[in-house]
Amino acid sequence: MVESYISELLPAKYIKRHQLMLYLYDILVDILVKADKYKLANLSFKFTNKIDNKVDFLDELERQRDLEISERVFIPHIFFSILRDLNYYLFESLSCIERGKVTVAFSLARKPFQDNLFYLSWMLVQPREFLEKVQYGDSGEYDVSDLRGKKDFVIDLFSKAKVLVQSRNSSLDFSQELLNPELLYDVIYNRRAENSLTSAFDKSIHLVTRNKNYPTEKKNLNFIFADDKIWDDFWDLYYKKIPYILLYLVEVIVAIFEKYVDIDEETSEFNRYIRNLKIILALSEDDNKELESIFDLIFSSDYLSMNCDECGNQFEFNMAVVNEIREDYLYTCQKCGFVERLGQYFVSDELLSHRKKIMIDNSDNENWKLILDK
Repeated sequence: MVESYISELLPAKYIKRHQLMLYLYDILVDILVKADKYKLANLSFKFTNKIDNKVDFLDELERQRDLEISERVFIPHIFFSILRDLNYYLFESLSCIERGKVTVAFSLARKPFQDNLFYLSWMLVQPREFLEKVQYGDSGEYDVSDLRGKKDFVIDLFSKAKVLVQSRNSSLDFSQELLNPELLYDVIYNRRAENSLTSAFDKSIHLVTRNKNYPTEKKNLNFIFADDKIWDDFWDLYYKKIPYILLYLVEVIVAIFEKYVDIDEETSEFNRYIRNLKIILALSEDDNKELESIFDLIFSSDYLSMNCDECGNQFEFNMAVVNEIREDYLYTCQKCGFVERLGQYFVSDELLSHRKKIMIDNSDNENWKLILDK
């Protein structure tokens, strides 16, 4: 049975959580791979009336400020761009924490979890308000450095995002019990909260911090003279807090992807099944024999059809392959031996290759309208 490689430097007690985070990261990478392969950020347009070839489409949208059309045009591009930036930092953070480079791991995690996460949540909950600020407003109107201090606003954003990412079938949605908007705000942004990561984020970047909630002690520099106990405490902090933030982040990203790529409900629920089962198996300390048996049902479904990326043959999900998937995050093609990662968003090529079209009613040259989106 193939197994994921984890650095020998990582204490055994963190391995399950680290493997889970790598799995979730792989899903985000796979979404970007699909975006590039199928050009998901590029949309085609049709107009009800002939349009002057001299008209620049983007300039015209800027002039008309039609947010309904602009949302369909700009949000996918902004989304995939933010996701790409996030993945660069997240990968390096996970790589560093695995090898015990604690301060570097925290400093790299700060941007994706304090900045990118905020904009993605805003994009999911209020895409047109977000777009209006970014496209037509001043940068001060959408600067997370200012907005994150508005506690009620951010908690409301997280609360609405939680509703949008949850499954219609609550029995499938184990992760929703793990997402608490108020707690999420405190952990990510609240400098006064005892359970906040802001101290670790700031101290990992600055040798001296003067914030009254975690000032650098006299005759000291942040982390420079840390002993093994301090390092171990912060190592432990990363694995206690970061997985739960990443869970929320992944659900927000998947929800945006599914919305703008028009993923059907059956595909969405199938992917949610796999994510939630792996999450519970990784985070729970209890015996989960009943949950493990659900994998047999998922991978015996006639709906599931997956081909090997190496040889092209369809996978046969027999007991050996399903056991691999249940025990780890890899599975092996029995035809050619190619090792595939479970960290994917499973969706048919046919759905993704169907190019989305935007139909615009331009009969009123001063007031375009979105009339068909398919």
